Amino acid sequence: MRQYRTIEHHPQYGELHITVNPRARRILLRAKDGVISITLPPAAKREELDHALAMYGEKLLRQCDENKPEKITPDYKIETPGFTFALQPTERKEFYIRYNDTHTTLLYPAATQFDNDEMQEWLRRVRITALRTVAKRVLPARLKQLANRFGFSYSRVTLRDSHSCWGSCTNRRSISLSIYLQLLPPELSDYVLLHELCHTIELNHSDRFWVLMDKVTDGKAKALREQLKKHKTDF
Repeated sequence: MRQYRTIEHHPQYGELHITVNPRARRILLRAKDGVISITLPPAAKREELDHALAMYGEKLLRQCDENKPEKITPDYKIETPGFTFALQPTERKEFYIRYNDTHTTLLYPAATQFDNDEMQEWLRRVRITALRTVAKRVLPARLKQLANRFGFSYSRVTLRDSHSCWGSCTNRRSISLSIYLQLLPPELSDYVLLHELCHTIELNHSDRFWVLMDKVTDGKAKALREQLKKHKTDF
């Protein structure tokens, strides 16, 4: 069974973004982008979802109100060392994206109305698409560069729109990276890549792992780890 997503309009809790994930083992609810986001295992029953909403729905609604996504307007910008995103009016009648290295510009028709919810949702999707495109160009190449420099090897690398972790490594030396690494300062992005490369040798957080991490970070592993805790995997 493949993962699939639906949007449901609930009379009490508003728009629900529901993902049925065959890997999920329990119902997960969270506030994301101003709506309630739900992950369900395939065998979940409707009454189980209704019970979870009754338990946590009001709290999640409050979190949605407190953490509504920033509105994307013509003067909206993202400016980080690894990714920039800006908007620019054009006389053309259609939207299009212009990429220049890590710089992304969304060109929009001058008459575009930014106030409606549908436009805001579409703009957020475009923003994620732009980030993913840049991350695909940068992160695998940087991982390979660091692996060659320090003598690591891995089987493959995949990129994910992950909010829960920056990266992971399996016992088969398959590395997964969050596209949000592009928003970090370069030294912290490199720290995550090196962290996962070290897991290709030590698939744990033992003393041997941290010795190896210190070796590839000039003794800064734990200081970089503390800095990373101050950042979130999201816009």
